[in-house]
Amino acid sequence: MPAVAASAFAASPLAGQIRGRPVGGSPGQAPRASWTVSGGASAIVMGDINDGASRSQWRFGPDPLWQLRGTLEKALDGVSTIGVAAGYGVVDLLSVPFPNNGVVAPVGESAVCLGGCEAQTQLWSLMGQFRSGGGPGVHTVFEAQGGVNAFRNLREQATGVSFGATGMQIDVVGALGVGAGVTLSQGVALTLVQDFGMGWHSQQALPTEAARTYRTRSTRATLRFSF
Repeated sequence: MPAVAASAFAASPLAGQIRGRPVGGSPGQAPRASWTVSGGASAIVMGDINDGASRSQWRFGPDPLWQLRGTLEKALDGVSTIGVAAGYGVVDLLSVPFPNNGVVAPVGESAVCLGGCEAQTQLWSLMGQFRSGGGPGVHTVFEAQGGVNAFRNLREQATGVSFGATGMQIDVVGALGVGAGVTLSQGVALTLVQDFGMGWHSQQALPTEAARTYRTRSTRATLRFSF
């Protein structure tokens, strides 16, 4: 009888330790984060885009285009996540008309910016994202993303009058990035990532010699919160 009681006493604390252990960790470890949200800004350098709807080439120049960006990510393991990233910004460009190449303007087309002008457009983005990198202190970050860029409300800067396509123009895009992060406290990190990508603009109404692809380069600073 004393042996049975001793066995029961020993088993009870052991079971209590197992039940009290954080899921996915050993005793004394904090539970592993399952979700991450982040917010920050992107400085984007974008190549020239040939746009058939406005019969012009959009020249963004060498200066960065600014976009606010946020993500929602689900943890795959201790250092990898998969999720979605969304961005928005209003960017400046120079609209330069195509040379006279036989492209016929739509009936009733507005005369706005037909000779070229300084313009603005809304730049939206929605991406699926895979990310790897994390841990205490300074760490390396790798990212891969694919999705769409959308251009909306192309307008002449001087007058604010819209021209070109009446709705959103949606481009397929993809990018690969590498960078570094630093963990500020448990569940909070600051990252800086440089990525290189390519986009495919609509081919509708483009001259035969006009390319539809363009390159992008982005530098992103992001504050991340895991929970």
